[in-house]
Amino acid sequence: MPFEAGVTRLVKDGALGVPEASALEDLNTLQRELRHLLRDQLQIAALEVRLAAHNLMAMIAAAVCIGVLLLLAWAGLMAATGLSLMEMGLKPVFTLLVLATLTISLAVLLGMYIRHKSRRMGLPATMRALKPAEPRANPGTKK
Repeated sequence: MPFEAGVTRLVKDGALGVPEASALEDLNTLQRELRHLLRDQLQIAALEVRLAAHNLMAMIAAAVCIGVLLLLAWAGLMAATGLSLMEMGLKPVFTLLVLATLTISLAVLLGMYIRHKSRRMGLPATMRALKPAEPRANPGTKK
């Protein structure tokens, strides 16, 4: 009787045997599994690149805000210096210095935000998935 893939045959003593898998079926299964694995890896990489691009855009926007805030702080410090030289009155100068200090504080906070966002751009899930599995030691062997 010729071999048919996936067909259960009667073996000795009339019992049903396990279907015999051909090498071609094994190769097809392996190919399918590898294709699914590759697709999953590419999906992880695509999602992480998308997340990294989103974080990069947020960092660029924060950097632009820092630039504007630093420009405003500089203008505030210059205005405070000018007023102090012209009037020697403390109240307007103190007000401008407080505003400049608040502006610089906001710029520092945005800088910390950029630093926090930059730590997430290393594609950690993709890197973990691409690392080869560590070989497991047999329990009966000694190191």
